[in-house]
Amino acid sequence: MEQYAPILILPAALLLDLALGEPPGCCHPVCHFGRWARLMERTWKRLLGKTFLAGSLAALCAVLPPVCLGAGIVLLAAALLPSWAAWCAAALAVYLCMAPRSLAAHARRVLSAARENDLPQAKRQVSMIVGRDTQTLDMHGVLRAAIESVSENLTDGILSTLFWATIGLLLGGPAGCAAAAILHRCFNTLDALWGKKNDEYRRFGTFAARTDDVLNYLPARLSLPLIALSCLPMPGMRSRRSLSIGWKYRSAHASPNSAWSEAAFAGALGLKLGGPVAYKGIPAPYPYIGEGRMDALPGDLSRSIVLMYAATCTATALFTLGTACF
Repeated sequence: MEQYAPILILPAALLLDLALGEPPGCCHPVCHFGRWARLMERTWKRLLGKTFLAGSLAALCAVLPPVCLGAGIVLLAAALLPSWAAWCAAALAVYLCMAPRSLAAHARRVLSAARENDLPQAKRQVSMIVGRDTQTLDMHGVLRAAIESVSENLTDGILSTLFWATIGLLLGGPAGCAAAAILHRCFNTLDALWGKKNDEYRRFGTFAARTDDVLNYLPARLSLPLIALSCLPMPGMRSRRSLSIGWKYRSAHASPNSAWSEAAFAGALGLKLGGPVAYKGIPAPYPYIGEGRMDALPGDLSRSIVLMYAATCTATALFTLGTACF
């Protein structure tokens, strides 16, 4: 049985998420990491101000303890418990670092409000998963925003975790798998906390934001063929269009990584996503992504959730196959 353990980690982590979803906030390690990161932020800002050096040291001090703790728990399990315990601990770590079920649940709340034609409720729900201003959005805009969030979080919150867990597994066994997944999740969380382009974080958050970009670089580019491949068995999805639009608009975003999956979704769903938005009243003239309809419908959001799950399963299967080959 032990020889099959490495190829069971990713499927086990995905099944745990599908069965259990995210732990409650008070129990979720990411919430505790957020508090720890804020403590490191206050500490290093007091010492060195809002400088790049302060942000770099704060990020390293925030990330290294949970990475070492996760790897240490797996190694301890391997030393003190039956051999399968370390693999179970690694699968648990990967499960805690990704959240497809939670992403789907947030998107479905928007979908439910849209189907009831409750625009105020739809705006409230979409504001939970996007950072842009939502007050001026119509229902089509709310649905496009939700679809964009699903597509971007597919890379940031799911594919990248699976990718780095696989790399860690190949290089360092179960402890490496846990450490790599936790490393990505921590920097992804720091990017959400500190990756803001304002006076408070412009320099302080640069190291965390750029590291998150580096960690997402390869997974973002893999997302395009993964999404296109996932479209093949799905009625109404346009696999070739997903690939062509995804490639054409791969750079149509301020982030070096975000447009890859967003453009692939736009092509698959026949939509035009992106475009100008505002953050706290400040306009952000982003370009449009895609060449389809602007009037996103509830059915489009529903299909985007299905596509997110399909791409997650495809990535899990392919990364698991890659692990088996090595």
